Amino acid sequence: MRGDQPSEQSMTEHSDVAANPTVTAIVTTYDRPTHLRRALESVHAQTYDDLELVVVDDHSPTSARDVVAEVDADRFTDVHFQRHETNRGANAARNTAMGFATGEFVAFLDDDDQWLPEKIEKQLGAFRECGPDVGVVYAGKRVLTEDGAEDRIPPAVDGDLTKVLLCENVVNTISTLMVRSDVAKATPLDESYPSWADLEWYIRLSERTSFAVIQEPLIVYEFDSHNRLSEDVWKKIAAYHRYLEDFDDLASEYGPLFRRKMRGWAAFRVGSTALYAGEYGQARRFIGLAVKRYPFETRFLKYLLATLGGRYSHGFARALKRVAGGARNRFANRA
Repeated sequence: MRGDQPSEQSMTEHSDVAANPTVTAIVTTYDRPTHLRRALESVHAQTYDDLELVVVDDHSPTSARDVVAEVDADRFTDVHFQRHETNRGANAARNTAMGFATGEFVAFLDDDDQWLPEKIEKQLGAFRECGPDVGVVYAGKRVLTEDGAEDRIPPAVDGDLTKVLLCENVVNTISTLMVRSDVAKATPLDESYPSWADLEWYIRLSERTSFAVIQEPLIVYEFDSHNRLSEDVWKKIAAYHRYLEDFDDLASEYGPLFRRKMRGWAAFRVGSTALYAGEYGQARRFIGLAVKRYPFETRFLKYLLATLGGRYSHGFARALKRVAGGARNRFANRA
């Protein structure tokens, strides 16, 4: 959603969104009670009132029921808690939650993320502005790392995102999403994907509906708390093979060069994960494959150079990135 804001009258003329639709907040959790408490507090703090809360505990060692019981139930139109009898994974928890959702829209929140207070209100505004053709609204995120906070804004891409998503996950984490409930329920999440499950779902959603983007951070993403999943290189390799099998034909519809580009980006995602996990052999293998398949993407070559000397070249590249980032921030502050 970019450019000048339309008048309230023009928004009303083509909006199919009811005056005060119920939005179902879907929170999935596994064994992180402190993070879950902060996530639920961020839902409670939303500036939009008509919220339903659905929490699914994916069989944590200690049930999350007591944490959910701390929630002020009067703040929500309804509160549902469900606990899986076995650990089934995040996508299974999201599918379970959607079975309880009664809102016209669903918005997702992982237990180690938090929503900024105006997230739901701003995303509903985007749906009103864009009209019924848009089924998904996503946004940027504020990333907390050991070096401080950094706002990461998605590129200005919306509408039909299938071709973009086949290469790069511009939507990023599912916690930024709000989806029309009918679209979400007609497109269940694949519970068998070893990794990249969010991206796989976004692509299938994009074949069904259009996307809109809000180019500002609407969630807080704690980088360190995601490392256990993001650094699992072997899951990424398994997902890579599954992804190529599932989407090779779709990419081929855009021509042979685009097919090579899609396959290059898939290899790059594995390689960049391996690089940050310190698996330099796998990083060289997959990033080298990305360069071979699609040598026109300069980012692939930069990352390949960072793998050549193992941890030494990687450390040097990261130091250069920090220096460049600091310079950009100082320049932005002066401006």
